[in-house]
Amino acid sequence: MSYFLNPKNLSSVFTVPCSVSDKYLKLATETQLKVLICFLRNISSDIDTKGISELLSLPESEVLDALGYWASVGILMNPEQTSAGNDKSQKTAVVRAEKPNRTDVAKRGLEDKKIMFMLREAQLKFGRNLKSNESATLVWLYDDMGMDVSVILMAIQYAFSESKGNIRFIEKTAIDWLNSGIENVVDAENEIAKAIQKKSAWGIVQSVFGIDKRQPSTKELEFSDVWVNEWGFSRELLRAAYDTCVDSKTKLSMPYINKILEQWHKDKVTSVDELKEKQTSKKSGKSANSSVTYDIDLFEEMLNSD
Repeated sequence: MSYFLNPKNLSSVFTVPCSVSDKYLKLATETQLKVLICFLRNISSDIDTKGISELLSLPESEVLDALGYWASVGILMNPEQTSAGNDKSQKTAVVRAEKPNRTDVAKRGLEDKKIMFMLREAQLKFGRNLKSNESATLVWLYDDMGMDVSVILMAIQYAFSESKGNIRFIEKTAIDWLNSGIENVVDAENEIAKAIQKKSAWGIVQSVFGIDKRQPSTKELEFSDVWVNEWGFSRELLRAAYDTCVDSKTKLSMPYINKILEQWHKDKVTSVDELKEKQTSKKSGKSANSSVTYDIDLFEEMLNSD
């Protein structure tokens, strides 16, 4: 039996994004689809969550959760996302409280062979049966967040390689990847390579500066990555910058060292010998026209100008 749309209904229509039917009919729950349709139907009337709740006879908390889901996959946007940068192409994932229960996980494993494969591989990596929250999180990443099984398994592998084989780190890594636009194995491999490079750069800086073994801050990782991987400074030049900083400020200051190295990078200093030569040349007045300056006062001025 074939069906067609009754032309009488075309007199009153509203827009539904194609991606909803193309991608999320399988992933979204019945409640999430109902809330979205209700929202889109009443979008011109500025309907609020209470209004949707009354129309659908649903608790307002479920309406909020459903709208949060559609915001997390990029179908909807909230004021916070709009003011954060107006990047409408980037999907922002959030950690929601609602995840599948044990029964739902078992059902989905029977329905989808990819899920069954993912859970088996994860179990082998953990070396034991998965706990309820572990299997629920992995299925949630696949079903709700639309993450590919191969990428989820890479997140698990990366967590164990960092000696952080727990579901909280795996979930955080996966969410960070989603927010960075990582959707396939190649992207994930590149992201892992970048993380390893940053960690290696921090190890060099930590050793040169004599910093105790600890987890670096985000800013420290960024500084180290730029100094070692982007600007290519050697251990000797890093030490020279450290000595300059400590001699002036009597303490370690990463922003201060960054200003020193930034200037050396602009002046194309590539070795300690070259640095000494340019410093000597400056002092002797032979490079009066040179832009190479290493005055402590200048670094103080540059640092305070930020």
